[in-house]
Amino acid sequence: MDRALSVAALLDPTHQVVPFHGRESESHSLALWRDSPAPRASVLLHAPAGAGKTRLLQHFRDEHWADAEHGRLLVIDDADRLPWQAVFRQLQDTLRDGPARTRVLLAARTTGWWWSSTRQRIADFDHEVTALELAPTLDDRAESFTLACQHFAKQLDVTAPDEPPPNIAGETVLDLHMAALTAVHGDPCDVNRTQLVRQLLGRDDGRRTGRIAEDHLAVATPDSPDPDLLARAALRWPNLRPRLDELITGDPEVVRDMARDSLRIAAEIGSPATLEAIARKVFRDERFATDALPSILTRRLVERAGDVLDRAEMYGMLSARTMVCGLRQESVEASRSEVACYRELVEQDRENRPLLADALGDLGLRLINAQRDDEVLAVSEEAISLWREIAEEDPETVPQLASALEQISYRYQALGHEQEAMTAISRATRLFQELAKNHPALFRADFARVAAAMARRFHVEGDKQHAAESMQLAIANWRVIAQEDPRFEPELARNLVAAGTMLTDLGRAGAASETLKEAVDLFRRLAVVNPAAFGKELAEALTHRSKALLELADDVDAALTAREAVMLWRETGDRKGLGAALLNVAQVVGDVGAAEEAVAVYRELVACDLVRNQAGLVVALAILARQQLLRDQDDRALQTADECLDVCHRLPSQLVEYFGAQLVPPLQNLARALSESDHHVRAVGMSEFAVGACATLKARTAPTVYLSALQQHVCRLRGAERKEEARNTAHTAVVLWHLAGLELDRHAGYADALTIYGKLCAETRYEVEKALQLTHRAVEILREAGEPVKLQFALETASALGEQ
Repeated sequence: MDRALSVAALLDPTHQVVPFHGRESESHSLALWRDSPAPRASVLLHAPAGAGKTRLLQHFRDEHWADAEHGRLLVIDDADRLPWQAVFRQLQDTLRDGPARTRVLLAARTTGWWWSSTRQRIADFDHEVTALELAPTLDDRAESFTLACQHFAKQLDVTAPDEPPPNIAGETVLDLHMAALTAVHGDPCDVNRTQLVRQLLGRDDGRRTGRIAEDHLAVATPDSPDPDLLARAALRWPNLRPRLDELITGDPEVVRDMARDSLRIAAEIGSPATLEAIARKVFRDERFATDALPSILTRRLVERAGDVLDRAEMYGMLSARTMVCGLRQESVEASRSEVACYRELVEQDRENRPLLADALGDLGLRLINAQRDDEVLAVSEEAISLWREIAEEDPETVPQLASALEQISYRYQALGHEQEAMTAISRATRLFQELAKNHPALFRADFARVAAAMARRFHVEGDKQHAAESMQLAIANWRVIAQEDPRFEPELARNLVAAGTMLTDLGRAGAASETLKEAVDLFRRLAVVNPAAFGKELAEALTHRSKALLELADDVDAALTAREAVMLWRETGDRKGLGAALLNVAQVVGDVGAAEEAVAVYRELVACDLVRNQAGLVVALAILARQQLLRDQDDRALQTADECLDVCHRLPSQLVEYFGAQLVPPLQNLARALSESDHHVRAVGMSEFAVGACATLKARTAPTVYLSALQQHVCRLRGAERKEEARNTAHTAVVLWHLAGLELDRHAGYADALTIYGKLCAETRYEVEKALQLTHRAVEILREAGEPVKLQFALETASALGEQ
């Protein structure tokens, strides 16, 4: 046979020797998926080898897709052979340019945990993710067989046979086409698939590739078969599984060079000895850290665990590995199995209660990761109750109780339970304080850490005095620790930076500057000894100090400090740090050129890794647009602002949630600058996105963050002369303040909301009397709070309402 007409070539689905036909129901399902209202959607087309996945992919792309009409289509064939990083890069590309409407069509032979991992990660890109199973063969077998015979006969210049298709056990489309090719050659169509392969290969001495190569392994005995080919063939030909086991157990080194999908297959179908040989190599290989393979191996190893304790430990390992590779729901189930094992052990011996408490703590983390928030607190509170019970009987376990309280405070905070978070961290702080008093060498660092966490909680709640005091207490302890052991000097310096940053936010610029100066001095000394380790941290400390100096109106030193940070970042070669430092110079000095360079840097970073850097580009564009407005470069500023908002709208919700706290302030500043420059439409659009970003943060921040954003949006609406909409939004803000569960008479923010609502009622002549009452209450709150500027605004609003 001519090499151009080899068996492999004639049966290769990419050559389309047999035209595409049939698959009407699958094509209809794909068309419905294509036309669904979801802006982004992905589907996995899965079937055994030889079912015609590649042919259907090509047909759908060529015949049923028009870019202008349907948006962007990304086709990923053999998706199970790709590492997640490769799929991740292609998904990132769908977010860079082009239409917001995107479809991703994947094809694979297998599903299982690799797909569950990929599916959950793709969903993070705001994709609606589904799967479509492709039937191994076509509905009308007779028509398919006849067409194949006709087209093979045409290629080989012979007469097409006229006979019915044979009944082949476990048939696929490829099997039917092999039978057709056999019939064209004039050989009997044996119902035994092995005989079909032998007959065809007996006529062809060409290079065996693709599916023919896999089938060749089943009917021949090559001395050294390719391990990947053998694993893939073993899925279709069970008789090859012993050979796969022999190959891997005989030479475990082959595992290092095997592809991911073939290793997953071997892990699923291999013998216990094969499983152990793969596990010994894979568990130590960093290439598989985020792949589903270690989880698949661990799941099978759990089945072989002996006693209950072994099973518990294996389930704990399985839970950790599944979480790392994106198997979030599976990690919860594994963690629940671990907890169940430890409950059984506690029934046998109460000394095992600490193990159960630790497992419950891990389960809480898995539930948060799987966004099963309604279950988190019950599990975490059970762990706390158990630790409390253990500590009452054994004072030696008080440190574990304190650590558990600290962890549950973070979980309360993540779920928006502010009061519970404060209570838990307060108890943890008191316990660690007592432990540090009795055993300073062991627990002073823990006390310093939770005191800083306590300061952050006070900061979130707006309690400036206690926030500053708690942070100073944390720093005092870190100073003692560093003095006793110089190895802790870097940790002292890092905490000084954190303290200085917080003091800047609290409006204590003088204390912040001194604290940050101490951090800078420490890092300078450390960087002389080890510039590679501490040069970046010195640059970051300088950046923060420049902000504190700016608050002190020390413009010259602030500018010099900010520029020194830029110089250091250039020396380190860290582009991300350089971008952030340039943005700081732009704000401290008012340097448009620095902002433009920062945007250029973030564009480079986005080109390398869009997901991790796109939020940084948004911030850079927002700062640049604001600086351009301040320099009366309105045309350029509007172009920059439009690009900024366009990038915002392309951000998946997961990224908005993750980077929201970083995105909101510069967007709000830009919205304010746009409004003040009479560009109200863009100001409102920018403000709307900021409010939406704050809404995603509500569960993880104080409610006042969202309410403040809503009130700023009211001001943007008012500036755009959309006063009725502004008034209704202001009323919503007032209602939400009442639902927030806060002591309203202590909150200047609540008083501000009342004043803004009153002002809009006055301007729209709506319920003036009620608005006047609310404004009077605002005046009383602001007098107590000592907010003279806001008080003046409230008094003017009350006066305007009183005149109506």
